[in-house]
Formats: sequence, structure tokens, C-alpha cells
Amino acid sequence: MAFFSLLQMVVIVVVVVGLVAVFRRGQSSSGFGESTQQAASGVTLNCPHCGQETEAAVEVCSHCGEEL
Repeated sequence: MAFFSLLQMVVIVVVVVGLVAVFRRGQSSSGFGESTQQAASGVTLNCPHCGQETEAAVEVCSHCGEEL
């Protein structure tokens, strides 16, 4: 019984660590699917959904998550 509880705890920890990694990647300043070269261009635009200024090369707003 103790082994099963340990296995459950390991699975929960792995899932939580994965979710934190995905969340942190989504909050990064470079945006989703954006190459390093495009980020260096410095061209920005305002998101039509939330108005937040973001890199023009990204496909998804890093603030609200909507497609640009």
C-alpha cells in the first residue's frame, strides 16, 4: 500500500512540474513559436483583443493568449 501512495505522489509531482514548465514558457517575453531572429527585430504591435504591446512576429498574444 505504501508503494502505491509513493507512486501516486511521483505522478502528481511530475504533472505539476510539467504544468509549471508550460506556464512559464507561455509567460516568457519571446512569445509562442517565435524565433530568436524575429524577436531581435524589435517590431511591435498592439493586440487587437487586449491592447497590450507585443512583438509583431508572434502568432499569439503573450498577455491574453489570443491569436494575432
